[in-house]
Amino acid sequence: MFSLILPTYNEAKNIPTLVEKIRSALKGVPHEIIIVDDDSPDETWRVAQELAQDCDDLHVIRRIGRRGLSSAVIEGFLAAKGDVFGVMDADGQHDCGLLPRLQKAVAAEGGIVIGSRYTEGGSVGEWDERRHLMSRIATRLAVSLCRVKASDPMSGFFAIDRRTFEKVLPTLNPKGFKILLDLLVHVPKGTKVQEIPFTFGKRMHGESKLSRRVQIEFLEYIYDVSLGRYIPLMFVKYCIVGGLGVFVHLAAYSLVSGFLSYHDGGHLSLFGFRIAVLFAIETAIIFNFYLNNIWTFSTARLRGKAIVMGFAKYNVACLFGAVANYAVSSYLYEIGWIALLAVIAGAMTGIIWNYTMSRLFAWRT
Repeated sequence: MFSLILPTYNEAKNIPTLVEKIRSALKGVPHEIIIVDDDSPDETWRVAQELAQDCDDLHVIRRIGRRGLSSAVIEGFLAAKGDVFGVMDADGQHDCGLLPRLQKAVAAEGGIVIGSRYTEGGSVGEWDERRHLMSRIATRLAVSLCRVKASDPMSGFFAIDRRTFEKVLPTLNPKGFKILLDLLVHVPKGTKVQEIPFTFGKRMHGESKLSRRVQIEFLEYIYDVSLGRYIPLMFVKYCIVGGLGVFVHLAAYSLVSGFLSYHDGGHLSLFGFRIAVLFAIETAIIFNFYLNNIWTFSTARLRGKAIVMGFAKYNVACLFGAVANYAVSSYLYEIGWIALLAVIAGAMTGIIWNYTMSRLFAWRT
C-alpha cells in the first residue's frame, strides 16, 4: 500500500480539489491519504474530516498544541499502514501525476525517490530571481550536509520505503519544514536515492509558508546538524540572549542612576548606586526571561500561569548563578590568575549554571 501524507496549515480551500486530483492519479494503486493538520485557524481539519466521511481512503489527524511540517510528516508516517510512504504539499504546487511513478520506483528498489526541481528536466516554474537565488544558496548548504547526495534535498515532494524510515527514525531532528533534508542527513551512506524531474507549479489558494521564521528555523537546523554536535544550539541562543541582556543592564543602570543623580544635585549616593544596580539587574532578568521563553526555549515555551512560576524559578537560578560567578572569579584571582581571566571564567561559570538550572527547572522539555 502507498501511504501519502499531506501536512497542512490553512489549506481549507485547496484540500477538496487536491484530494480529488490525488485519488484520480492513484486510481488502481492501493493507497491511503493521511492529512495531518496543525489545528488550522481556517479549520482545514474540519473540511478534511467532512471529505473523509465519503472517502474510505482518506484519514485525518488534527494536532493540538503541536506545530511544524517535519514533525507533522513523521506523525503521519507513524500512523500509516503502507510499505511505501509519500509526501507532498497541500497547495497544488506538486504534480499529482507523478505519484504513481514515485510509488513504483520505491516499491521496486527501495530507498528514497525525489520529485526534483533541479535534476535535468526539472524546473522551479515561475519563481522570481530573489526566491530562486535563496533556494540555490540553501540547496548548496543542504547538499554539503547530506550522507547521500541529491540535487534537490529541499524538495517537499518525495517517497520513501518504510524500512528506510524506521532505520533513521530515532536520529531524526524534526525542526522546521524540510523533512527530506533531515532524512538525507541521517540515512546510511549506501541508501539508494533516485530523482524524477518535475516543474514546480503555482499555489492554488492561500499564501506561501516561506516566512522569515521558517528561514531562521532552516539556519538553526543547519547549525544543529553541524556545529550543534559540539555546542548545543540552545546554549548558543542562551549566550546570545545573555549578551543582549548586558546591554539592557547597562542601559537600565544609566537611566536610573542618571535620574537619581539629577534629583540629587548631580551626585549619586551609595544608596542611589545600589538602587540603580538592583533595578538594572532585575530589568535584565525580565528581558532575558522573555527572550529565552519565546526563542531559546521555544519548544518548551511557558504560557499562562506557568509563566509566573517559571519566572520565579528563573530569578532563583540567576541568583545562584551570580553567587557561582562571584565565588569562581574570587577564588581564581586569589590563587594568582590575571584579573580579567578570572572575571571571564566566573562569568562563564554563571552562564553555564544559569543555563543548566533554567533547563532543569524553568523550561523543562
